[in-house]
Amino acid sequence: ERGARKRLLLGSLVFFIIGPVMVLAGAGLVFFFLAALWAYYHLVKQHYGFMVLYKKKNNDLAPVDNALDRMFLMLAFTYPFVAFVASDREAMARVPAPLLAGINTLAAVLLAATIVIALAWAARQVQRAVLLGLPLDVPKYLLLAAAIPMHWVVLLTPMPHKALAIVAILTIYHNFQYHRLIWFHNKKYSVGDDRRERYGGAELISRRLVYYIAFGILFGIWYQAPRQYIGKTNSPASLSTQLLAAFFWGYALIHYYLDSKIWRVRRDPSVGKALHMD
Repeated sequence: ERGARKRLLLGSLVFFIIGPVMVLAGAGLVFFFLAALWAYYHLVKQHYGFMVLYKKKNNDLAPVDNALDRMFLMLAFTYPFVAFVASDREAMARVPAPLLAGINTLAAVLLAATIVIALAWAARQVQRAVLLGLPLDVPKYLLLAAAIPMHWVVLLTPMPHKALAIVAILTIYHNFQYHRLIWFHNKKYSVGDDRRERYGGAELISRRLVYYIAFGILFGIWYQAPRQYIGKTNSPASLSTQLLAAFFWGYALIHYYLDSKIWRVRRDPSVGKALHMD
């Protein structure tokens, strides 16, 4: 994989540079705003990716269903996020000034669009089950029933330190979902007598669950400790704090970018094989 995706991996390292450069250029607010948007979009795209896996596994691939599922999912997750930003003073403080005036209008438009698409989506499910006698894609329904209400409740419920609470609650769900997929996918690294030579560190990390957890904890310490130390010893608005935060955002941005490239079942048959999609 390192040989096949070398350019992709090395090219993604530029995300370590983009943030600090924008901070030094006086565009730190724009960088952190865009990074936060991408972070939430990444959560939504992961839900979409799981939905697509369930759809493929259950042969739920009619063009009309693909379109309605995509629109329903994207709108159902986008509206509560925009509504949260529009109603939260702390969140609004992180929005670039030129965008402030239109947020309430955007939230209203998204709510109307979400209601319309939700009704169309529900009508299609009734048509599939009652009129056409098609089988129900239960895993897809369970995913949507779990994820959509959670986002609406978390994003639209008043609570203290809401931004921190949102990150904690939504990313815990996201992380459990993702780590379970990774652990299932990485079983391919345990196949073959030459697996250690072929897969290197990936084979070691995936050899046992305790190794996987241990490496995750070590990375978590490296990812959090410097930021927490600088955050407590310097002002949040200081240049050193913003530079360090922008640099460490690079890890997340690389994850978002690579995730958008490597989990394409149709383009990479090895992914579908590892996930037992056939």
